[in-house]
Amino acid sequence: MLLLKIESTFKDYKEFCTYTFNHPSDTFYIKKTLSIAVLCGMLYGFIMGMYNSILQAFVSAIKVPLLFFATLAICITLLHFIGLLFGSKLKFLQTTSVLVHGISISMILLSAFAPISLFFMLTHSIYKFILLMHVLFFAFAGATGLFFIKRNFTILRELEMASLPQQNTDVNTRSDARILTIWMLLYMFVGTQMAYILSPFIGTDSTFMLFNGSDNNFYTYLLKQLFG
Repeated sequence: MLLLKIESTFKDYKEFCTYTFNHPSDTFYIKKTLSIAVLCGMLYGFIMGMYNSILQAFVSAIKVPLLFFATLAICITLLHFIGLLFGSKLKFLQTTSVLVHGISISMILLSAFAPISLFFMLTHSIYKFILLMHVLFFAFAGATGLFFIKRNFTILRELEMASLPQQNTDVNTRSDARILTIWMLLYMFVGTQMAYILSPFIGTDSTFMLFNGSDNNFYTYLLKQLFG
C-alpha cells in the first residue's frame, strides 16, 4: 500500500494539480504527501548517521526531514506573496500543497538512494567520499523536487488562466517562470546553509556531536573537506 502511494506521488501529478486547483482549502494532499516525506527522509537520515554511531543515526533521522521543512518554512511566505503581487490567485494552502509535494519527491528519491549509501558505508569508504556522495544525492533529489514544483505550479497557473480568458497568458506565464526560478535559487541557497547549521549528519569520527558549532558556511566547509 505504501509503495502504491509513493508511486502515485510521481505518476499522478496532473490529478494532484487538478484536485489542488478545484479544492483550494483542502489539506488532503498535504497530509498524504507529508507522511510519506517524513518516513522517507527519516530512513535516509538514519543510514547517513550510521557511519558514525547508532545515536547519530537516530539524530540524523530527525535532521533530514527537519532540513527540508525548516527551509520550506523560511521560504514559503516569500514565494506566496510575490505570486500574489504578480497576479496569482492561489491560496496559501494551495501553495503549501505544491511545495510539500515537491519535498516529498525529493525525500522519496533520497530513500531510493539509501541502499547505495549503505553499501558504500559497509565497504568502509573514506569520509570525504561519503560526504561528496551524500552531497550529490541531496543535490539530485533537491533539483528533482524543484522540477516537480515548477511543473506543478505551471499546471496550476494554466488552469487559473484558463478560467480568466481575458488575461495575457503569454506575458503572465513568462513572468511566473522568472519569479519561480529566482525563488528556487533562493530556496537552494537557504537549504544548503540550513544543512550546514544542522550538521553533522554523518560525523567524522566516533565522537557524537549534535551540532558542529562552526562559524563557517556550507560552501567553505565543503571546499575545505574536499581540498583542505
